[in-house]
Amino acid sequence: MSANHLTPEKPVTPKVLVVDDDSLVRDVVVESLQSAGYQVDWCANGLLALGKNGQINYDLIITDMMMPSMDGLTLIRNLKLQKSDTDVIVITGFGSVENAVDCMKAGAQDYLIKPLSVEQIQMAARRAIEHRELRLRARERDLYRQLSYEDSLTGIYNRRFFDESLKLEIVKSTRHGAPVLLCMIDIDYFKMYNDHRGHQNGDRVLAEMGQILKSSCRGYDIVTRYGGEEFAIIFPGTDKSEADNLASRIMEGVDAASFDGEDLMPFGSLTVSIGMASFPEDATNGEDLVRRADEALYTAKRDGRNTVRIYGLA
Repeated sequence: MSANHLTPEKPVTPKVLVVDDDSLVRDVVVESLQSAGYQVDWCANGLLALGKNGQINYDLIITDMMMPSMDGLTLIRNLKLQKSDTDVIVITGFGSVENAVDCMKAGAQDYLIKPLSVEQIQMAARRAIEHRELRLRARERDLYRQLSYEDSLTGIYNRRFFDESLKLEIVKSTRHGAPVLLCMIDIDYFKMYNDHRGHQNGDRVLAEMGQILKSSCRGYDIVTRYGGEEFAIIFPGTDKSEADNLASRIMEGVDAASFDGEDLMPFGSLTVSIGMASFPEDATNGEDLVRRADEALYTAKRDGRNTVRIYGLA
């Protein structure tokens, strides 16, 4: 079958669980939801509801407030303990609004007051389902955004995040007068290591190196994998007076780590070369800052590797 004739996926029918020990009220709620097109199950108390939700994970639970074995408030609290993402609407009688408010504080989405009309039930369910769908879409967007900015191998930020972050930090620096220090880091003789130990070990080195760099930096520093065996770190609000100390922490972190087969490397261990440059002292924009830090990194590698060079300083 061609792509043009693929059958579109049917929308998923929301699953709702009605919980009430009063069969008359329960039947009204169940029939109202079924006529609105929902897939509906029911049970008579919160304890049974907790077990059923553990098996099916309903989109919505509509529960009475007062029931034997387990009431509505206790059900909501137990759902939270189970880390369930099922939404809850509470049904309450006259004079029980305070209890309904307690349920809302515990995490319920809404409450309905008896006696119930079909329109009330359907409207509350529709509102809860729509709110749930919006929340799930927002969560998916956040996840996709996170994945688009995360390097899958090392778990740190990727080149895309570096490019966007550097632009932002340059703007902030220009506006507030705070400097930005950029550090470019390259693993020495990494191709040689890959040739000796294989790409799987090489990937493990890259992943561990990313975590070493992250643990060597402050919480607000931006640690990224720039590409291949090269990493970049943006130090906001930092000038060259702190460069030596920051570079030393990185070198010490790498030196303290143990890598499989590193004894075969020229220095007897895996090492890094570091180049650093500062905005606005060394550059007028982000591209120039990267270029200056790269020049300093090239100088560090030309001067024998396993060392640090800061642009503009001997």
